[in-house]
Amino acid sequence: MFSKLVLRNSIRSHKENALFMGSLIISIIAFYVVLSLSNQDVMRYLKTLESDAIQKLFAMITVLYGFTLFIIFALIYFASKYQIERRSHEFGVYIMMGMKRVKLFLMLFLEDLSSSLLALLIGLPVSVLITEIISLLTVKMVGIGFMGHQSTFSLKAALITAAGFVAVKLVAFLVLTFSLARKEVGTLLADAPDNVRKKSYPVIQILLLLAGAALLIYAYILGISGDAWENVKTMGTTVFFGTLGTVLVFRGIRFVIGLIAKHAKGGTLPVFTFRQIEDTVIFKSGTMAICSLLILVASACLSAGVATFASYNMYDNIRIDYTFTNFFRGSGADPLKKIEEIGYADEFSYLGEIHISRPYIVGDENYDEAFDGHEFSEIMNELDPGFDQHWRNDSLGGFPFMIRLSDYNALVVAMGGEPLVLADNELGLYRSETFANTEDLDNAVLARHPKVRLVDKEYTMTGTMQSYPIVTDMFTTLSAALIVPDADFDLYENGYTETYVNGVLDRSRYSKDDMVENYQRLNRVFNRFGLEYESYLQHMGRQLFYLVAASYVTIYLALIFLVVANTILGVQFLMGQKRASKRYKTLVKLGADHKTMYRSSKKQINWYFGLPIAVAAASTVFATRALFNGILSSRTRTNIDELLPWVLIAVVIFVLVEYLYMHIVKRSSSRFLETLMTPEREE
Repeated sequence: MFSKLVLRNSIRSHKENALFMGSLIISIIAFYVVLSLSNQDVMRYLKTLESDAIQKLFAMITVLYGFTLFIIFALIYFASKYQIERRSHEFGVYIMMGMKRVKLFLMLFLEDLSSSLLALLIGLPVSVLITEIISLLTVKMVGIGFMGHQSTFSLKAALITAAGFVAVKLVAFLVLTFSLARKEVGTLLADAPDNVRKKSYPVIQILLLLAGAALLIYAYILGISGDAWENVKTMGTTVFFGTLGTVLVFRGIRFVIGLIAKHAKGGTLPVFTFRQIEDTVIFKSGTMAICSLLILVASACLSAGVATFASYNMYDNIRIDYTFTNFFRGSGADPLKKIEEIGYADEFSYLGEIHISRPYIVGDENYDEAFDGHEFSEIMNELDPGFDQHWRNDSLGGFPFMIRLSDYNALVVAMGGEPLVLADNELGLYRSETFANTEDLDNAVLARHPKVRLVDKEYTMTGTMQSYPIVTDMFTTLSAALIVPDADFDLYENGYTETYVNGVLDRSRYSKDDMVENYQRLNRVFNRFGLEYESYLQHMGRQLFYLVAASYVTIYLALIFLVVANTILGVQFLMGQKRASKRYKTLVKLGADHKTMYRSSKKQINWYFGLPIAVAAASTVFATRALFNGILSSRTRTNIDELLPWVLIAVVIFVLVEYLYMHIVKRSSSRFLETLMTPEREE
């Protein structure tokens, strides 16, 4: 008999708490996916290139797992508390009929255990399937190839997921049942009291609403301008004002809801509906503000994560595949000749040298007098007075590097770019991609053709700022350099010129799908013949590491925050509806049918979910742009428009998830209203 009761209650609980069960399953999937990251094909590959960075990522994931366990504990505690409150009358009846509290505890424990096992039995297989799909899609995208695919199943990740989930459920269960055990039978049998209305002051609410909007606008400006990422202080200021602004908006929005309720006309139970919404905003404005912030973080992280992953393609078109030093290990041979000797020159559409040096004056070993860029510096500071500190740290001021013009142009043309045209008395400006965030300012200065002196000759700086890579993976990183005509370069170079041989592979010989295999094949050949080189494979590995770290972590956080926010909103609404059950019973006595009350309930749910979502959606536009400014590379930021379709995909996913949660809450509300349709006798 007892086992049948447990089974019946478990089945009923699963049906009535689909929202909670769905959230638990999604949490399990998220836990397993991030914990099994080390078994992903792309991570196995990255271990061979960036083992130290990968270990740091795994350490960060461990911390992230612990943090999200705490968040999921709050979610489970909150949702389980609602279930116990909803069944408090049922528990009181059990005790009145003679059930001992120990047996009641055992019944609840078995019910909780069954729900945990069911969630694990559904969540773990689904998560294994998802990780396999993610792994296959990733290797396809980055060109590792399906042939090297290995199973992503991780027994360790599955056990840690199960252990963490069960532990959190158990702790929440013990805390709640301890509270339940202390309640008297009369308290359990009594209905939950209605909330007592608080006195409102419209003037204060208007001021709070305006102050909150002003703080949000200020936070938006800091975020999209990029100032938020300058240091910890400005980031803290942005987050603080954004959070405070959101809280104040929800405090002040009571006034707007009150106006709507006061002037509501027509429809189904208009005054009752908006009074219920007003009560919800009054008593749960803090919760709604927190959920709105969680949804904001989730939607911004989802957009940034998807866009970051999509941005990987932007690194494919303009690149150098190999950079060789001009010394063949142990023999001093020219790598150009060696590559031709071993028969691999045909693999490249371009193989050529690039020379980098510094201007030299006899008797001045520090190069202090070799370059005078005073006019360039003056124009720079005139256009941007705040640039002075950056200029003093810029290697162009004082003794810059020089790049040979013909070498640079040949390399740029090989990568599909336009050559830089200079006259004999002209110089060009080069900055590496890492330092190319002043492109607009540099071009504005170059447009005014500043005069500079190099050694003993006056030049005019012209053209546009150049930032094409000059070696693979910043083999040599130059914050700034001068592009110098060949004759002058040969005249001024100091005899210690650095020479590199760059190679661009023939794109017609391979496709993107076999790109990694092609690199690995050539690497084995070059290693066998002792060539010193840096390949794009290492560069791609580093870029891919940051891509995986940023996209996986942001999408993971988005999923967790979205689940928590929507579950809290759903549970809060259903708890509030239960507390207002006397009002609904009064409507039933007055002749309201289930259809009428359900329409009112749907409107309440739309408003209750819609308010936090609307505020979060308005903030997401700015938060996503702020994240782009902080986590994307300078080259990717210049192509933000190309990321917009991916952001739209993330928005569509976000809307579908929100719609699904609202639909589940509406169904639960409908079932609760059905239980109130039979009027009770009052003695």
